[in-house]
Amino acid sequence: MKFLIFAFIFLVLSPCLSEAKITLIPEIEVVGEQVQKEKSEISIKSETLPSTVHVITGEDLEKTNVRHYTDFYRKVPAMKVIYMGQGEVGDRLGTRGFWNGYAVFVDGVPLNMPHHMHLHGLADAAWLLPEMIERVEVIKGPFSALYGNFALGGVINIITKKVDKSPSVGAEVGSFGVFQGVATVSNAQWSPTPFLVYEAYTKDGYRDNSNLTRYNLFNKITFPFWDGKLSIRANYVKRDWGAPGYLVIDDVKKGLVNKKSAVNQTDDGSSEYYNLVINYSPKTEEGLHGTLYLASEDFNRVATFQPSPQRWEHNKRVFYGWNILYNYLPYKNLSLIFGTDGRFDDGSVRRYNTQNRTTILANTHNWDVEELSIGLFTQIQWKPIEYVKLTGGLRYDRFDFDIENKIRPNNSGSGDTYIISPKIGFVITPVKNITIFANKGLGFRSPYVAEMSPHDRDYKNMNLKPAKVDTWDVGFNTLVFDRLSFAFNYYQTEMEREIRVVGGETLNIGRSKRDGYEGELRFFATNELTLFVSYAWVKARIKNPAVAGQDRVTNVPEDYITAGVEWVKNLDNKKSISLDLYTQVYGKTPLDAAGTTFRDTFGKYYAKVQYKMSNITLYAGAIYHPKEYISEGQFIVNNLVVYDPRPKWDINAGIKYHF
Repeated sequence: MKFLIFAFIFLVLSPCLSEAKITLIPEIEVVGEQVQKEKSEISIKSETLPSTVHVITGEDLEKTNVRHYTDFYRKVPAMKVIYMGQGEVGDRLGTRGFWNGYAVFVDGVPLNMPHHMHLHGLADAAWLLPEMIERVEVIKGPFSALYGNFALGGVINIITKKVDKSPSVGAEVGSFGVFQGVATVSNAQWSPTPFLVYEAYTKDGYRDNSNLTRYNLFNKITFPFWDGKLSIRANYVKRDWGAPGYLVIDDVKKGLVNKKSAVNQTDDGSSEYYNLVINYSPKTEEGLHGTLYLASEDFNRVATFQPSPQRWEHNKRVFYGWNILYNYLPYKNLSLIFGTDGRFDDGSVRRYNTQNRTTILANTHNWDVEELSIGLFTQIQWKPIEYVKLTGGLRYDRFDFDIENKIRPNNSGSGDTYIISPKIGFVITPVKNITIFANKGLGFRSPYVAEMSPHDRDYKNMNLKPAKVDTWDVGFNTLVFDRLSFAFNYYQTEMEREIRVVGGETLNIGRSKRDGYEGELRFFATNELTLFVSYAWVKARIKNPAVAGQDRVTNVPEDYITAGVEWVKNLDNKKSISLDLYTQVYGKTPLDAAGTTFRDTFGKYYAKVQYKMSNITLYAGAIYHPKEYISEGQFIVNNLVVYDPRPKWDINAGIKYHF
């Protein structure tokens, strides 16, 4: 029925397109129209892919109440954002029924960590600040040949600034002892051009033992080189936190446990992250684009999931790699991209059963892993006629492993595996301001160390193939009467060997299938006021359940709604006021495979008002969490429904001085 409603809207609007005289209003920045226009062009930009792509700019983030990097994505239709609330352990960014389904890149550097003890492919991006961001590209589906491992539901490609036209120093305070100081240093007139961001952040937290301290040093310098620009970035992030844990909801309801209490006062965590990145880009899209990087991660997490003993997880790794491509444009209607990427990881994966953090009871997981991944890719865009564009791509990815299993030495060994992943799609623009697209692509994730070399039984398979994700999409974008943009797409996805964290263990839940659709409507009411609403539905099922009938993919909402208002008023040349108000609602969510236990429909509300005058910006924001016994972080652990209680109101305010 919901699908028919969207189809009906499309049929009603379509005749208007052919009759309407399309004249864009210059004062309105119609992002929807811009994406439609670029989608039909020959370009290296993500917007030109034959798939759903959402672009979030630094200006967008400035207007939004961003308390944590997960807030970057809350307006993106059908995007599931789970802020874990357990320190900076890596949060969940899901889409299209995937719990953790994005390959995440920052300036070409992959952030997904293979063989992470907490979750294979987890991406830790909590060090990112809005002040750092030039743009964020959210690509739905595995349809770009430029990205490989972990692009299951899609890709998040983040590009940081090379220069800040309005560097600033600012301070923010918030509920529960939050203080943040951020300074940016930049000057477009200097050569080389610096872009530096320094942050200090601390909070006490809503619950006991939920303190967090973060120091963030981001240094980037850009200068002319060859026939383009060369950027060198070095950043360091140090974090320490307490972990309040997950409380049993029934215990909180019965008054047996205070919702602000911690499960174990000795649970905590820490991490250090170093990164050195070199980026080169030509003056135009044509030519050589390259990235080289070297990074290290040291991650510790101590957590208690009752009634199991406390556990200490430790990941330590050094990784380095490259991403090099050449974009060849022999004709204005043809683009040929050839490239290679690669990454070498050398790390350790540990888990210990502990008591009060200091006493080690047992070493349960212990691997040393070396992994080399190399990818070769090509992507072609061709416009045989003016209103049709064809896109095709092909990747070859090879993985080489050397695993030392210290719990079960007989499971140690080395091996290799590979996968070939094709992509194909088209874009049609039959009339002005309407774009139709379709695609089919193969994505994948690399094997997890516990799949190749288990810690709990005698077995090994060092040549295990990567798990495949087969997806197709069809959709359209349209702009009506210069005021109303509408986007819709329908998709199907099948995956093999899907893995989930269940009761603290990463398990293979089998083959899965997802069907879904997404629709977004934006109404540009005036030059100052925009209204938006999106709706998405997804059905996620296990195709080969271990127990008949227990076929739900857990923690996948049945539907999603996002709606809000964006308003900006220029008072004069130096003064403006803006309001950003929206809600994100997750539908009924199965917590078990049988579909007998659900999380009820759950929504949160975000608001930010901002006043700019000359060199000073003042702002205030709020997050409203209306339901007491529901949170984003809600799961079944040891047959009990647990959650991370959230405050009803979370208030913040800040000031920035611009140089």
